[in-house]
Amino acid sequence: MLVHFRYYSKTQATNFPRRHIENTAHRVIIMEKVALGGFALQENTDTTTVLKKEEISHIYDKILKRILMLSSIAVINLINGLFKTNFPLDSKIVYNWTEGVDDDLGKTISDTILTIHANGEAHRFHIEIESAYRHTNDFSIVLRVFDYGYRDALKYRETGKDKIKLKFPKPKIILLDNNSNSPDEVTLELDFGDSGTINFTVPTLKVLDYNIDELNAQRMGTLLPLYLLKLRQQIEKAVAQGKDVDAMRKNAQALKNLINDGILKGITEYEKAGNIDSYDAYVLAGLVKKLYNHLYGDIKEFEDEGVRSALDNMLLVEYEAEILTARLNDKLEIAANLLGMGMSPADVAKATQLPLSRVEKLQNELVPA
Repeated sequence: MLVHFRYYSKTQATNFPRRHIENTAHRVIIMEKVALGGFALQENTDTTTVLKKEEISHIYDKILKRILMLSSIAVINLINGLFKTNFPLDSKIVYNWTEGVDDDLGKTISDTILTIHANGEAHRFHIEIESAYRHTNDFSIVLRVFDYGYRDALKYRETGKDKIKLKFPKPKIILLDNNSNSPDEVTLELDFGDSGTINFTVPTLKVLDYNIDELNAQRMGTLLPLYLLKLRQQIEKAVAQGKDVDAMRKNAQALKNLINDGILKGITEYEKAGNIDSYDAYVLAGLVKKLYNHLYGDIKEFEDEGVRSALDNMLLVEYEAEILTARLNDKLEIAANLLGMGMSPADVAKATQLPLSRVEKLQNELVPA
């Protein structure tokens, strides 16, 4: 199945208002201003879908961006899996971003484009997530992919005698909430009038169509936190039909099994296979917890059945060393900032509960040679 969007040039769209909607017997057409000063056209058979866009949480974007900031080995394995490449694991990664995302998902990044330097060449990739297609059937995300890709291509344009060449990064859309109509690729058709048309086609990855072993085998195990969405439709249906105690208990148990015997076990096996390091595994397990809180944290029956506590216990047992290391690193970062502000080592030690000797050592490390 292909989903097509058509792009009108600025000249063709001159007389259109800011938002132009046409109604015909069988479709609704909506055109919006997009990059390059033109308008995009989308066709859809559902008026409500087109005119009323559902507000989507940014947590999935943040999770993806945090995944792409794991160790080089983890990220290169993911790129190799998503794009069927075979870059050496010691390849250099350059992020085309201006902001970062910490473990608490507190910051945002403008887009998800990165460059792999391998074998003397630079290869650029662009990854986006679509989390609400099941509800909206709206694939206007291809416009964002094109817009970001165009902006990135401008940075690397090649200017010749009579032409300018723009090389777009290789794109892929990860579908988190797909349905039976979800396409294998999405096409943005660029119409340049007498100059002809060009198709900008973006392949999709339907992550929930894979099982956990398949994701690991195809070097996409870093996407496992997103697999928590596997039971979302089932749980939403149960909640909507009324909270039958037995049904909710069964869903709670199914969720426990998915988390403990599926996702977390899969992360551990992916680490044992050498595709990620132990700190990557700890971060991924932490993302599972954050996504659980986002999706299911307010379901009282799940709390009563101990789903969250079971997850917490599993994380504590499996990643105790990584948790302690992360907490120490956080304290050291705070201590370094306080020392930089002129605080005495004794006061910093008291504020951070670090040993005075460790703070004094940190102070010596911060003094320029």
